[in-house]
Amino acid sequence: MGKVARYTREMISSYKEKGYWTDELTVDFWELNAERCPDDEALIDSRFRLTWSEGTRMIHRLTAAFLKAGFKKDDVILCQLYNSIALSMTRLACEKAGLLVAIVGTKFRETEIAAVLGKTEAVGAVFPAQFRRYDFFKMFSKMQGRFGHLRHLFVVGDEVPAGGRSFYDIIQTPSDREGDKGLDIQKFEPFEFTEITTTSGSTGIPKCVEWVASARLATGREYVKDMGMTRHDVVAAFSPCISGSAETLVHRTPPQVRAKTIMLEHFTPEEACRLIQEEGVTAVGAVPTHLVRMVEFSGIRDYDLSSLRFIQVSGGLLTYHLGVETETKLGCKVIQGYGGMDIGGVASGYLDAPQEIRLKTVGRILRGNEATLLDPDTLEEVPRSSVGLVTIDGPHCVGGYFRDSKTTAESRIGGKFNMGDLGTIDDEGNLYLRGRVKDIIIRGGQTIYPKEIEELLVEHPKVSEAALVRMADEEMGERACAFVVPKKGQVFTFEEMSAFLKKRQVALYKIPERLEMIPELPSVAGGNKTNKRRLEEEIQMKLVSE
Repeated sequence: MGKVARYTREMISSYKEKGYWTDELTVDFWELNAERCPDDEALIDSRFRLTWSEGTRMIHRLTAAFLKAGFKKDDVILCQLYNSIALSMTRLACEKAGLLVAIVGTKFRETEIAAVLGKTEAVGAVFPAQFRRYDFFKMFSKMQGRFGHLRHLFVVGDEVPAGGRSFYDIIQTPSDREGDKGLDIQKFEPFEFTEITTTSGSTGIPKCVEWVASARLATGREYVKDMGMTRHDVVAAFSPCISGSAETLVHRTPPQVRAKTIMLEHFTPEEACRLIQEEGVTAVGAVPTHLVRMVEFSGIRDYDLSSLRFIQVSGGLLTYHLGVETETKLGCKVIQGYGGMDIGGVASGYLDAPQEIRLKTVGRILRGNEATLLDPDTLEEVPRSSVGLVTIDGPHCVGGYFRDSKTTAESRIGGKFNMGDLGTIDDEGNLYLRGRVKDIIIRGGQTIYPKEIEELLVEHPKVSEAALVRMADEEMGERACAFVVPKKGQVFTFEEMSAFLKKRQVALYKIPERLEMIPELPSVAGGNKTNKRRLEEEIQMKLVSE
């Protein structure tokens, strides 16, 4: 079952011959590092500080426990964890045990979890007893009553309710199987998919995607080249390291160069700055909202952030203005990563690029990837200098949709994955995004690209974040509504917005015709993107009630 249907023998051979893919899994680098530099620190969270050898022993203990429990090759273990050593150990042990780990975000609740359990038929789950005031054990116990195949509950925490098995007891109790080659009896073969990631996008119902270690590790090697990463780097996960560029930067890249990783369980500007200072963090995986909160943090000057080399941002709109302000206040470079949980890595920024390129593009198309731009209406190929629908394929692209060949086929045009984004590509291979096809607003036949207006709005001194969405209109078909998160203590009026955009010489039809102030932008269940569908539903309800 771990074979990726769309990976042909010729494709695999070609990617191997060209050096994009190798035979290693992520866990292989951990075991190699345990031999080469056993006492070097590898992974740190709020509870543990592990060396490569200590971490590898924990991986082996957990692998042995999975095998002893009777799990078979390609059985599925659902994993719902925050940034932590428990998350990393689970993923690595499943790789070694030949178990598919279905990774879900901590914001998923019963509806989403039930959908994933039904799709994957998971035999076990790893989760915290409680996290951020939510009772995960109660939810999974309820799920056991609905899904007979969910037989094993591994609970992360000091107190484990009856019916669960302590995750910490497993990884902290010595085992006579540490280093046992017999633990590899079910280990995944290279180029099989080893994980099932879940993406809800803005539909709410998760889709399950086949993630392949070889493709994710290949992207990690590109980061090593383009960011000059070495064993002296200290990489911190500010955003959840289960998706986007942060997944590659945090989980796949450090083991390949023997770098240290820091897991931030819950982001606050204070905790982020403390970690950078105390741990000498050099690289960070984040989303734009983290940058907003850091540049607005009044205490930022109280911390020494001089170790920080770069922040890699993905999962949302990074405006040029925010990028410049971040580089100025934090004293590091900001680069962008681009891809999708449905397909993997597409493009990435690089440190030696000029600031204009780093902050106005999502970077170069990754080496080996082939990008084609299509007319969104005719689906005919257009020149790279013209705005077109981004389609992609290559060695950084993962498998298809789990047990869903129909959706896999529908997601591709001419063999390439449809990203759903509009963009242009310059002569150096840098990708400029114009926005999502489904987010474009057609007002009386004229096109409004939300990204353009959003980037302008956040340049206003009173605006922290902004999202532009469509609202139905009988006369024009659609009009634009701006949702704005004001900076602390500020009030932003419709008149101020209109005057500001007019001063910036914005065409009148592009200026939003309604302004809504909100405390924060809603995110999708995965937590990595703004949920514009929810905003559209919210404004529609208001229009109906008025």
